[in-house]
Amino acid sequence: MEFLVSDEAPDEFFFMEMNTRLQVEHPVTEMVTGVDLVEWQVRIAAGEELTVRQADVELNGHAAEARVYAEIPERNFMPSTGTVLLLDEMPDHGAGMIRVDSALLEGLEISSSYDPMISKVIAWGPDRTVALDTLDAALAGYTALGIDTNVEYLRLLINDDDVRAGHLDTGLIERKMPDFAFRRIDDAELVAAALYAVVSGEQDGTGTPPGPWQASNGWRIGASAPRRISLGTPDGGIATVSVTGRVAAGPVQVCVGDGPWRTASLRLPGRGSLVLTLDGETTDYSLAPADAGPVNLTPDNLPSGVPAELFLGNGGWSCRLEALTRESRLVRVLAAVEREEGAADPEVRSPMPGTVVSVAVSNGDTVEAGQVLLSVEAMKMEHQLVAEVAGTVHISIKAGQPVKADQVLATIHPSTTDSDADSLQDSNTESNKDSNQDSNNTGKGA
Repeated sequence: MEFLVSDEAPDEFFFMEMNTRLQVEHPVTEMVTGVDLVEWQVRIAAGEELTVRQADVELNGHAAEARVYAEIPERNFMPSTGTVLLLDEMPDHGAGMIRVDSALLEGLEISSSYDPMISKVIAWGPDRTVALDTLDAALAGYTALGIDTNVEYLRLLINDDDVRAGHLDTGLIERKMPDFAFRRIDDAELVAAALYAVVSGEQDGTGTPPGPWQASNGWRIGASAPRRISLGTPDGGIATVSVTGRVAAGPVQVCVGDGPWRTASLRLPGRGSLVLTLDGETTDYSLAPADAGPVNLTPDNLPSGVPAELFLGNGGWSCRLEALTRESRLVRVLAAVEREEGAADPEVRSPMPGTVVSVAVSNGDTVEAGQVLLSVEAMKMEHQLVAEVAGTVHISIKAGQPVKADQVLATIHPSTTDSDADSLQDSNTESNKDSNQDSNNTGKGA
């Protein structure tokens, strides 16, 4: 049974719906009552009599559930696809206090064909505060690398003052979302990824070249040149980390971009684990190279060569960094040159694999910035794609067609405003004046 209840007038409530099936939240009921609802559902379906009476049901403590989704909350909760590379959903926080309902496995591909909810984390406590604290701790230890999840967002929501106080309403998320401080990739993550890339290269089995001409360490008389690792960030940017010294031998000197030189060391203590010490501060990370298969990393069992992608995470947060080759770095540099900073993109791309369900415009139509062009359905959700600039639209897809992630679905040819035309005319006039002046000067000089 579902009702809407007024916070100002709790005696007033309004019926919404009744579902004769188990809801997604049924583990909360099971944890506070001790009654296995799924078991009783199966028993009743088999013809057995329900022997649990209402008087037998006693409530004990408080339980809270968090739904883990493969999505990106900062991008309007857009669903995300990927492959689970490293999984640890059940950190040790006390028997019987945490429950995880999940079908995830390492190596499982999360596609766009299904709902983005991938697991549920439920925590019990003697009261609401303890239950939420326990749930927060469980999510802090939740690891699912290789895919985007909403775990960081869930932790921000759990620790919001209104949520803690139980002041909930249907507009809460919309109000709170702009003030949530989502974590960004910092120097520590960049250094950790760079050192892992270096140590992987040090142990790729190729051995030391016989002379300086075949070496890739920038040999010179005196100290060796720093090893520079270019990392691609999720926003399309490039971060460069310089490393001097041999990572496997102990502390090295590192420099992020044009920053100061700092002391760092790296340890790989066990499966899917990386420990970074940067200027004396130690941080533990979960680690998953994208091309290493099931993760079983130890100092003596590293994948051969530098990984193309590396996933790092801790505290329920994760990030993806790409170890750029010269070619892939050049592609990013050229893309940045071709597009001015802050300029709107005239190409409208699909955010993920899915199916075009509707097209709202036709080829040659004039559209405004922000106007809906088409809709893509993926993971049981419909995403409206809009024009970022005003102009004439060219549609390259039809309703009903499947699309790939990042596929161009429409292109906007920006319109030239009257002011633009006037500016162009003024520019041409000045150019002609300059040209005539140069011609006159040339004639006089002759």
